[in-house]
Amino acid sequence: MDEGLKNKAYLEGSRLKNAGYDDEVIFARLEKQGIPEELIKKVIVNLQIQRHIDVVKEQKPLYNIALLKIAVGFVLAIASAVLVPGVVILPIGLVVSGVVYALLSRKKG
Repeated sequence: MDEGLKNKAYLEGSRLKNAGYDDEVIFARLEKQGIPEELIKKVIVNLQIQRHIDVVKEQKPLYNIALLKIAVGFVLAIASAVLVPGVVILPIGLVVSGVVYALLSRKKG
């Protein structure tokens, strides 16, 4: 298959996907430009895969922050248990909120 045609299909498909067009619209527009159906299907599948990868990459820092928050909660829990044996509400709150935050950020991806 011609590399120029591939590049044209991927550039146009990516442009249309970024503009918010649906897969059917992208398919129709690429087909109208004379791009073979087999190449259009590959372009659409690859654009969907790339979009999923981008979503996962966006969510990963949030998950790491949540894990850091859990670790800080555990350190504070240990410190407060040693310094103030009766009051552990703050560290428990940090640990629980960190766990919930980690679970919610993980499910979005």
